[in-house]
Amino acid sequence: MSRRTLTSMSPEATATAIRGLLLAVGAVSLGTGASVAVRGSSAIPGGGPTTASTDSVLRFYAVWWAAQGPAAWSLARDPMLDEGRVRVLAGTTFAGGLARIAAMRASGRPHPLFQALTVVELLAPPLLLAARRRVRLPGGR
Repeated sequence: MSRRTLTSMSPEATATAIRGLLLAVGAVSLGTGASVAVRGSSAIPGGGPTTASTDSVLRFYAVWWAAQGPAAWSLARDPMLDEGRVRVLAGTTFAGGLARIAAMRASGRPHPLFQALTVVELLAPPLLLAARRRVRLPGGR
């Protein structure tokens, strides 16, 4: 969703687009999180054998990532698209992008998929917040 697209969409269409994005993010996070929790590093493009400690941490974090799915779906169903919850989702996504940059600096470039995700994780949150600010929902919020 580009800034130009945001300004040309009605507030109702913007709210619908946000809800669609939240549904998609929820499906991806639940699916990929569950896959990594069950399969470990073999579920990750470019992943391979790792230490027991790294595998343990990876699978633990994967469950937290998977839990973001139902949380995103819940927000998509919220008639008010609670702005505070949208900020938390956008902020944690942006922080995740920054963490990926730290990993690249420490360990080198990851699989191209994760390089692309880094860009999305850094650019999408500001666009999401700008879109949410355009939405006027019942109750004046």
